[in-house]
Amino acid sequence: MTEPLLEVDDLHVRFDTRDGPVHAVNGVSLGIDEGEIVGIVGESGSGKSVTALSCLRLEDPGEITEGSIRFGDTEMTAASDSAIRRIRGAGMSMVFQDPMTTLNPVFRVTEQIAESLKVHDDPDGQRLLDYLRVPGASNRAEWADEQARALALMEEVGIPNPHERAEAYPHEFSGGMRQRAMLAIALASEPDLLIADEPTTALDVTIQAQILDRLRRLNETRDMAVMLITHDLGVVASVCDRVVVLYGGEVMEAGPTDRILRDPRHPYTQALLECLPQHARGESELNVIGGRVPSMIGGIEGCPFASRCEYAAAECRSGEIPVVDVSEEQSAKCARLEHVERVADRTADRRRPPRARRPPPDGQTRPLLEVEGVTKEFVLDDSLVARLAGRREVVRAVSDVSLAIHEGETLGLVGESGSGKTTLANVIAGLETATRGEVRFDGAAVGGVASRDAEVLSDIGMVFQNARASLDSRMTVRATLAEPLEAHGWSRTERENRVDELLEKVDLSPRFKGRYPHEISGGEAQRVAIARALSLSPRLLILDEPVSALDVSVQAKILNLLVELQADLGLTYLFIAHDLNVVQYMADRIAVLYLGEVMERAPAEELFTSPANPYTETLVSAIPRVDTAGPGGPADRIVPTGDVPSPVNPPSGCVFHPRCHRADADCERAHPDLQVLDDGDRTSRCLYAEEVFRAENEDPRAQPDD
Repeated sequence: MTEPLLEVDDLHVRFDTRDGPVHAVNGVSLGIDEGEIVGIVGESGSGKSVTALSCLRLEDPGEITEGSIRFGDTEMTAASDSAIRRIRGAGMSMVFQDPMTTLNPVFRVTEQIAESLKVHDDPDGQRLLDYLRVPGASNRAEWADEQARALALMEEVGIPNPHERAEAYPHEFSGGMRQRAMLAIALASEPDLLIADEPTTALDVTIQAQILDRLRRLNETRDMAVMLITHDLGVVASVCDRVVVLYGGEVMEAGPTDRILRDPRHPYTQALLECLPQHARGESELNVIGGRVPSMIGGIEGCPFASRCEYAAAECRSGEIPVVDVSEEQSAKCARLEHVERVADRTADRRRPPRARRPPPDGQTRPLLEVEGVTKEFVLDDSLVARLAGRREVVRAVSDVSLAIHEGETLGLVGESGSGKTTLANVIAGLETATRGEVRFDGAAVGGVASRDAEVLSDIGMVFQNARASLDSRMTVRATLAEPLEAHGWSRTERENRVDELLEKVDLSPRFKGRYPHEISGGEAQRVAIARALSLSPRLLILDEPVSALDVSVQAKILNLLVELQADLGLTYLFIAHDLNVVQYMADRIAVLYLGEVMERAPAEELFTSPANPYTETLVSAIPRVDTAGPGGPADRIVPTGDVPSPVNPPSGCVFHPRCHRADADCERAHPDLQVLDDGDRTSRCLYAEEVFRAENEDPRAQPDD
């Protein structure tokens, strides 16, 4: 039997804090073979990133108190600083979670990739220091080879037209391209093991599919092992050979991906999978995991999951928990494994009643919100010089959009970044004024915030994409919730009572009133943002990515809360998200946007089972699903080429044709209108909408070789 490329044995990592020692990792053992992709999953605070950073000896200011990390022939816990530096990059390399905070904003992307190449070619760093001290033309000439190799790497990781982007800075790249640039930097030294920490978090489903496809290809062509850290189990199902489930700094379960996802044996793994919207199967609410991840201050006796586990008994709360071999390749750390019910054996009485869906509008009742022919343009440079020179560039973020939302329903709004979703939401909320077109609320035309009366202002609430950033860091939760009430003339007593009522609605304790945003978790911040949006009892709530980047367990709690609030308060939702599994669960109807245009409108279930537009086909195909576990994913997956085009210079004809797997010469010339399909509930903007709609499973889905 060959030795693993990386072997972690009984690893313990501790951080000293003012509140006491935090035992972030408690006995983690795992191995990664050459050419293998291993997924590390678990909720935030489970020890995933600390384990990965410890493998590279980047755990500062933490301390490895016990255990072994062996990479090849090197024991990393005892290696010298110079030996560790030689392994970083050449042996192991890392792609960090947020590329924008990792890339240097003052250097071009190609220079940063070339720098990584230079460091690998120049271990003592002398030529690099000379370049940084004397960045003259002659010195730059010595970097010509690295610059050329940097461009080749950009092409290898899938950055479109790398020669045209050679002079670009990080802020000029899209989120997907920045992630691919980080991948190029990590690959520059040709590592044997790539550690990727949440490389697809908050990316569009199509860009995520491109990144995952690129990782698979690099794994195959370079025989490079990958440690993939993620909280998205669909991503694990798409690319990983094996999966390791962490909780409380310990390995709860490990084994081949298909076995773990199809027949999980540990209660924690089962609970994570049951939180997924795609596992709800139309049920009235999602499964949630009670409680929260332990703080790990001072360590934990027994099983760290015992306080949240339905099978826990006295033996789970103290002593050593055994690791049980479920099969030759699968193991679970559980003291009561024989009592844990298999997923396949779950009885019908554990199922919740089906969730009621609103029927399609009958066309007779007036919608609560109507958007008719709305266009929103932004002028990039409106200076006198630009006007005189005829360089007045205009970005059309939203183009001739018409939508309607009826009382009590949820309209999902989907599309990639840059498609105009948030701009349209801001126009509806009054934060932006439409360049052309009209927004009507309850039959009356409404403009921007300045022109709306108090009643309309209170009737539309909004939850912004980054909940924590939308909360004032200097204001307590009480002050945050009371601010809109005070602006509308509520008395102090009325405000205090309403704050208590709002906290109760979003299931937060009154003790949260005195806390500041930095003192609450991401899920709690999301609840506070929802409570603030509800403060004036709105009829319409605009939810812009309300669960993006949340753990699946916290996501399930927020989604259940939104469903409950809608039923109790009769709310109407405009629900914006890039996670199509979430949209499918939440929405009654869905509108698909691309480059500011509505590409398709349809009832939610029908849109996912029989898309009538190639762009919708692409989005649906790219969804990472747990039920298709196994590296490579579905054989018919459509991986689009490139990114969303710039709205400054949109394509002629159909805006999607440069990336469309069905496009022909006519699509490049003719701009399609929205066509009404079926019985009028479906519309699609495509020259071949009827053909796509009727094709069902007969269409050959191309897999472009980009």
